[in-house]
Parts: sequence; C-alpha cells; structure tokens
Amino acid sequence: MVTKKADDITPMGKDVYGPYYDDAKRLHEENPSWFPDPDESKIVAGDELKAARDEYTSMVSRGELPKGHHRQGLSFGGENMESNIQFTGESTIRRSELEGLDLDFYHTEGLGKENAKILKIHQTEGGLFVFGNNPNHTEVTTFQNKVLKWQRDSGLR
Repeated sequence: MVTKKADDITPMGKDVYGPYYDDAKRLHEENPSWFPDPDESKIVAGDELKAARDEYTSMVSRGELPKGHHRQGLSFGGENMESNIQFTGESTIRRSELEGLDLDFYHTEGLGKENAKILKIHQTEGGLFVFGNNPNHTEVTTFQNKVLKWQRDSGLR
C-alpha cells in the first residue's frame, strides 16, 4: 500500500516491510504488546527521525515519558506518547555490587562476556529482576534491524 502525502509517495505497510511483511503481520497478531501493526507503518528517516529521537530523549529526561521501547518504532512512524512505549525493565548492575556471588553462569549461559564488569538485568512483568536483556525486547529489535537493513539495501532508507 502506498499513500499520497503532499507531493511525495510514502511507502506504507507491505512497501515498508517488503519480504518481511507476512512475518510482521504474524508477530503483531501473536504479540501486539511488542510488535506494531505493519499496516500502520511508514518510513521515517533523516532530519524527521533525528527530531523524533531528540524529542524522546528530552521527554524522558524531563519525566514526561517513561523510558522503554517504542512499540511502533520512530523509524517506522511511531510517536512519542506513553501508549506507544513498552516497558523493557532493562538496566545494568556493576559486578562489584554483587561481590561474593558466583557469577560464572553469566558468561556460560550466554548472557554476556566472561568477567563482565557491567551485567545486564531486566525486570519481568511480574516484578522479578533477572540477568540478561528482556527477551521480548531483543526479539523485536532483532526483527526491526532486519527490516531496516532490507530498507537500506533496497534504497528506501
């Protein structure tokens, strides 16, 4: 689907996701809290994307918006509004703060580098803190990066 916007043709939906469109639809249906509806997506780049990112950073620092993952990513036409932010619970903790604990599992379980000085943690929706990044956030970011690469390789971005 392509829509007219001013005098430009703005790619929407299938034109935004290309060969990943069917995957995007399925992922949205399976997990709409994390994956946006691809038919509501458009390509945002350049100065417009930079302005949206700067706005997000400012809004978070002023406490006007929670820190998290944009369900509808800014580069996919998402907006800086609370209803578009998904809590990731991701943070870090210094290894030195956990002195005396055996942290060998962190590397052997593939959560990070061996003897990492900074360990990644996230808070689950149930409030429990666990080591590693939020798996939902990792999955959606990996998928979006695949689509962004396809867009760049196709000359859309």
